[in-house]
Amino acid sequence: MKAIKLYLIGIFLISTLHFSQNIDSLDSVYQQYYTTSLSASSPTGQHIVLNHSNAYGKNDDELITVNTGSKKVLEKHTQYHFLNAHLLLMRNDKHIRILNIKTGQSKDITGNFTFDISNVSEKLLLHSANARELVSVSYDGTELWREDKINAYHFDHKNNRVVYTSGTTLGIRDLNNYQVKTFKLESECHWLANSENNIFCANITRSQIEFYKLDVLSNQLSRQVIDSPSAFEFTANLKGYLEVREETHFIVPVYLKSKLYSKTNPELQISYSNRNNNENILKHYMGIYNLSNQTWDYAPDTTLKLPVYKFLNEKGDFMVFDESQNIVEEQQYPVLDLKLMLDYGKSSYLLPKKRTNDGNYLWDRDTEQFIYFDFKRWRCHHLRKGEDHELFPLEIHGWENLKNSGLQYFPSELPIKIKGTSSIMLHNQFDYYIVNLNTHQIKKITAGEDKNIKYKVQISKDQYPVSSWNIKFAMLDLEKELTFNLFNEVTYDSGFATYEYQKNKMTSYRQGHYKEMRPYRNGFFLTSHFALEPFKLTKFERGKYSVVYESMKAEKKHFAKSRYQIYQYKTQYGISNAALLFPVNYDPKKKYPLIVNIYENKSQDDLLYFWPPYLRTTFGFHYMHYLMNGYMVLLPDLQYEIGNVKNSVITSLEKSIDIAKTIAPIDDKNIGVVGLSFGGYETGLALTNSSYFKTGVAGVMVSDLVSFSLTNSEFDGMPNYRRTENQQLRMNRNLFEDVGNYRDNSPIYHLKNINTPVLIWTGVKDKNISHLQSQMFFLGMKRLQKKAVFLEYNNETHNVLLPSNQLDLNLKIWQWFDHYLKNKPPADWIGLMAN
Repeated sequence: MKAIKLYLIGIFLISTLHFSQNIDSLDSVYQQYYTTSLSASSPTGQHIVLNHSNAYGKNDDELITVNTGSKKVLEKHTQYHFLNAHLLLMRNDKHIRILNIKTGQSKDITGNFTFDISNVSEKLLLHSANARELVSVSYDGTELWREDKINAYHFDHKNNRVVYTSGTTLGIRDLNNYQVKTFKLESECHWLANSENNIFCANITRSQIEFYKLDVLSNQLSRQVIDSPSAFEFTANLKGYLEVREETHFIVPVYLKSKLYSKTNPELQISYSNRNNNENILKHYMGIYNLSNQTWDYAPDTTLKLPVYKFLNEKGDFMVFDESQNIVEEQQYPVLDLKLMLDYGKSSYLLPKKRTNDGNYLWDRDTEQFIYFDFKRWRCHHLRKGEDHELFPLEIHGWENLKNSGLQYFPSELPIKIKGTSSIMLHNQFDYYIVNLNTHQIKKITAGEDKNIKYKVQISKDQYPVSSWNIKFAMLDLEKELTFNLFNEVTYDSGFATYEYQKNKMTSYRQGHYKEMRPYRNGFFLTSHFALEPFKLTKFERGKYSVVYESMKAEKKHFAKSRYQIYQYKTQYGISNAALLFPVNYDPKKKYPLIVNIYENKSQDDLLYFWPPYLRTTFGFHYMHYLMNGYMVLLPDLQYEIGNVKNSVITSLEKSIDIAKTIAPIDDKNIGVVGLSFGGYETGLALTNSSYFKTGVAGVMVSDLVSFSLTNSEFDGMPNYRRTENQQLRMNRNLFEDVGNYRDNSPIYHLKNINTPVLIWTGVKDKNISHLQSQMFFLGMKRLQKKAVFLEYNNETHNVLLPSNQLDLNLKIWQWFDHYLKNKPPADWIGLMAN
């Protein structure tokens, strides 16, 4: 321990040596810090598995007995699952291992298996895709049966059986008594599904599907051949979209032949200003085949160029729209005409001018109401009456998602359906409301807004629809207890509460910096970590809280004197948070250089998690490294006015710094700013429009909104004016309506104002923001004979991924700030410009 502290002291004392001489010493300090996570817990809460990892290669798993504190280092596996109180399943790509914690004995089943668990019969079902094997073993690892040449399989949890196809055999094996039934098929089937009373499988070719149906009760196997619709062909590559609903309706993805076999010149791309740019991409269509009538209930429509299909329930109601109608492509989720198809296409209704993203609409079949989100409000359309009205009183507001200042027109959270009723649950940034669509009565079930506490209901994977066609709306059962995560938007405290709907009873648990609630038989575990606060595991049992594990108990003392302060600041644009972090060995009598790290809501982005220090981040800056090297770091949540990003950012940035200077002894002559991506854009605005900064570092920046808006993104192929108008850049109007404002909000047009040296970096292969944007900023500074250094990493993209380049970038940014904010001698590469 003493030696480690000497290393830390040495980092501050060594100022005359070359930086490269310090890296090994620095790494030897940083490599002892790590993050911890809870991988698994036993059903009784007696045992847990923890993972400890860091950027220096540490990746250790540890089995801990909670009551005694005894520890056992485990051989590395990728998955851990407790089968019962004392049996631990461990998986990697070489084997499945079952460890008996009581005896210390283990049993390996060799192979690269995935696994399903039958709790009823205490058996495991193992599947190897490479070996095409299914293996059943008991909890003690004894092999019970094995089947090879597996084409497809399905584990039916409800009936505790496995259904599979092997070669031309369809098999059903009962996992209770091992009995197996087999049926002969005429060809191999690679798609398989089952319902309560039937098993379905199919062999798929381009022109035909050979479809089998097995009646489980009568053991009757039937076969029919389905021909592809005219102008389309089937594909075996989209098996995940094949589905049978209500025993009769077979949903099939198909490709349009004219697109599949179109002959185009690969050296030429033709674009049209009156057509969607993605119109010719290969996209699947959907058909619905009636297995009883042997006809197409819904035939794929050749008039659609870019069809999108979204099932709205587990029955036959779905939405279809054509993305090719979005010609201008200025919005990520455009307003288009939607077609509501009912009962597998038997009837349809046009719903004009509705926003197309999944969370913006839902359908209730029983009351025939279409619920949609429009202009920050939830509205209801009665299909039969043709009437629309507000779903909530006007005084209840805050329904919109605040991302990008609400310009993407999302609701705060996705709607949630309530099982067995025509009720839905909606969220307004803080609280949840249940709406009965029969009576339109509203019940508020949480009360967080007045206390600045945001509630978020916890949803498990099995509460979402399984179908690949369905909108991913969760369905909650109000007969069961709900769990909410609580987050205080001012203090950043977090915790959990449970809610019993029938009793209208909310039970809140202790708040802290809790991230995860893991129930066990008689209580639950709470995991926590935060800035400067490594992982901690707390047990709640019989009304009492007790800390059962603390990570880095000794090592965290190294930064014990460091601390943070979350505060609020106010401008004409509103009230926001900022977090000021104090250096290790903080002395209130000293003045400290300050680095301001910016990117939208930076305090929440970085403060909510414990990040051990290291010099190999993908974006060049790690606040923990700077706290351990004599800097203060400010993480402000910046403010944005639509169409006025420059002024709102500068005003809020300067105000957050002004407040910080009243809290701590900041050397206001040595303040730097750093940002990446949109934060790089904000850094460019700060350096060209504020006198607060002695220097700055801008990474992969946007410098010119004018040129940026009139290019296509290599990342998704869409026009970048979508990003300038309706995403982070928040211009809201197009370039030709507001060209002066585009220039005013572009850093490059303010370069004459800059009087500070700037470090600019980019990845030449960046497909998110072209490296030319950074190059333009640099060349502007060069032409004006301002001080700048431009780092271009030839084989990097939006983030730096090669470890040697990560170290180089992190080191250079550190050297840059040390020279300009601490007056240390410049590194050689800086000296060429500084002198």
